[in-house]
Amino acid sequence: MSLRRLSVFLSCLILLFGVVLCRVLWIATDGDYAASAGAQTIQYTELPRQRGDFYDRDGQLLTGFQKEWNALCIPGDASYATLFPYVSYNEQVELYEKRNTSTPFLVKVDQDLNPQGVPTYASSRRYLPSPIAVHLLGYLNGEGQGVSGLEYAYDDVLSSSGDDLVLTCTTSAQGRLLRGESPAVEVSSSGTGQGVRLTLDADIQRLCEGIADLYLPRGCIVVMDTQSGEVLASVSRPEYDPENVAKSIDANDTSLINRPLNAFAAGSVFKVVLAAAAYENGLDWFTHDCTGSVEVAGQVYRCAQGRAHGEVNLRGALEQSCNCYFVELGQRLGGKAILRKAEELGFGTALAVAPGLKSSAGILPDSDTLNNLGQLSLFSFGQGGLTATPLQITAMMNAVADGGIWQPPRLVQGVVDSAGDLVEPLRLPEPETVCSENTARILRSMLTSVVEEGIGGDAAPEELTAGGKTGTAQTGQYDDEGEELLNYWFSGFYPADAPRYTITVLQDAILEPETSSAAIFAAVCNGLHVLDDALSSQTPETAKTS
Repeated sequence: MSLRRLSVFLSCLILLFGVVLCRVLWIATDGDYAASAGAQTIQYTELPRQRGDFYDRDGQLLTGFQKEWNALCIPGDASYATLFPYVSYNEQVELYEKRNTSTPFLVKVDQDLNPQGVPTYASSRRYLPSPIAVHLLGYLNGEGQGVSGLEYAYDDVLSSSGDDLVLTCTTSAQGRLLRGESPAVEVSSSGTGQGVRLTLDADIQRLCEGIADLYLPRGCIVVMDTQSGEVLASVSRPEYDPENVAKSIDANDTSLINRPLNAFAAGSVFKVVLAAAAYENGLDWFTHDCTGSVEVAGQVYRCAQGRAHGEVNLRGALEQSCNCYFVELGQRLGGKAILRKAEELGFGTALAVAPGLKSSAGILPDSDTLNNLGQLSLFSFGQGGLTATPLQITAMMNAVADGGIWQPPRLVQGVVDSAGDLVEPLRLPEPETVCSENTARILRSMLTSVVEEGIGGDAAPEELTAGGKTGTAQTGQYDDEGEELLNYWFSGFYPADAPRYTITVLQDAILEPETSSAAIFAAVCNGLHVLDDALSSQTPETAKTS
């Protein structure tokens, strides 16, 4: 190469070096460019926002029992290989698909991986593997929003409870953490810390869920505090998994129905309404000679299995659940008197559970319908178009147990702050007197006879005594063999002498239960006796004076 060519070549190199050097100096001194470059290396990742919890009446958690973990997967480091054994199959797929991403992301893991050098952040798992009160609480969608039950009713309160947390990572262009940097957690907005306190007693709820798992494949159990009307347990079966609702939808097994709030054919438990109406209308003296059937307006109505009960008064008719007696009593009372008493006892009215969430109102026939003697006859023993919710049946029976006071059923106490103090109580209608204390006392005595002398013997608890009423209702539904499916009820109170609990058991749309609803009622009473120190120290004699 000639000296002249070499000189030109070196001059070009020097010129290029000068251009590069000027560019570097310009970048170093240009504030806008520097800010832009810096912004490209800061990555933001939102941590799951903690949802507000549900609590029982004593402040025990009903949700958020267990921790769950979210690990930060950082591109380019060893976290991919470290995380893989600790995640579910679905999360493994996500890890694989995002293995070449340049942005840090969160993945659920089954333990704290901070000791392994992977940044891991704790949150609360919403439901236990064996969740509690799932039908009442409801479930969330994939975005963590309430879409059912109380999760839906209080979604605004619960979704704003936790802080909004953001992970800030300073990374290279490839998404790797810069040397000496670690993820920082920042609060972008503060939560309220609020939750929702229910009337449920977690111990009684678990007791009833355990009994339901043993004896109640399809139906519900409701337990109410007699004096306050607060629901202590609300159990529905079949159960569903709130973290896998699609499984129940595919099964189409009625497991998503919250039975305590839904209406069913009532049957003979409704006879308590006629008994109360009889006393209020001066017909408590009425007797009937039951031959097993009675004819009204050309239609024959029968007692169960056509059994003849002979000469019965109101007490005997309740003890034996004599349909013929109540058909005749209904003709004398008239539809308006029965309807009025039913309405006073809460039938035909939806019950408020929470803001925007109500029970079914059920169906009461109107006065014009009851002008038809046939419809009045059916209505008089709880059939025809009548439907009622287990919550309504429990409130009716509770009025008898509580001296004639109808208490509006309460399932929610209200919104609580982070300290557990009630800040937004749920307002309900005031209690109402629906029959005299003397009438209620006599009815309690009669319903105790149903258990001690009548067809409700299966409901007798091991300790103390109980009162209540059986009910078997036709549903108009049939199985594949053409046999009608029936509803089997028992609703009553315990102990009979000084009621503390009102309990309703329903088994719906089945041919015949393996365990009677009355026997399930007795099992609940037995469990309450063990749980309740006040009951455990009572005898029948001390109960009468308590």
